[in-house]
Amino acid sequence: MRDDGAPIAYSALQNGVAVVTASGQRFGTVAGVLEIPAEDIFRGIIVTTETGRRFVDRDHIERITTTHVTCALDAEQVERLPSADSADLYEQRVPQPTGRSAASGVISIVRCSRGALFETVWIPTMSFKAVRLGRFRLQHCPVHGHWELVERVDPDTLTSTERAFAARYPAEPIP
Repeated sequence: MRDDGAPIAYSALQNGVAVVTASGQRFGTVAGVLEIPAEDIFRGIIVTTETGRRFVDRDHIERITTTHVTCALDAEQVERLPSADSADLYEQRVPQPTGRSAASGVISIVRCSRGALFETVWIPTMSFKAVRLGRFRLQHCPVHGHWELVERVDPDTLTSTERAFAARYPAEPIP
């Protein structure tokens, strides 16, 4: 008898859990969860496969249990999954807040003067939560809890661990 495990929320998903196709064929293990915790938004999972780390969007996930994640994918679709190391996974358009007019910008990873990484909304010609100083900004660092100089970082130069750390401090909506 196959162990189906108990159903769990994405927030309880542990690394190393098996990831299977709709037919039950194992194709990898969970290497991480992509989410925006402040907004309780689940974006998908990072899966370690024989061909590298791949991203499975939340729309392809049918069931999450303590023993495995079942995806609505067949073997051919698994082969076409995007690389998890793509910068596109770590930058997204900021949704327009409902009921308010606000500019949208790109969520970027920045590094503070003390070296901490976090996400922020970076609109090239505007600042709503920071003081612009050329390529730097004076902005509140959620990691250290102080105002610090921050600089935009190219996600391609970061390791997956650094990107995951930055994702623990998601961008706050524009006031």
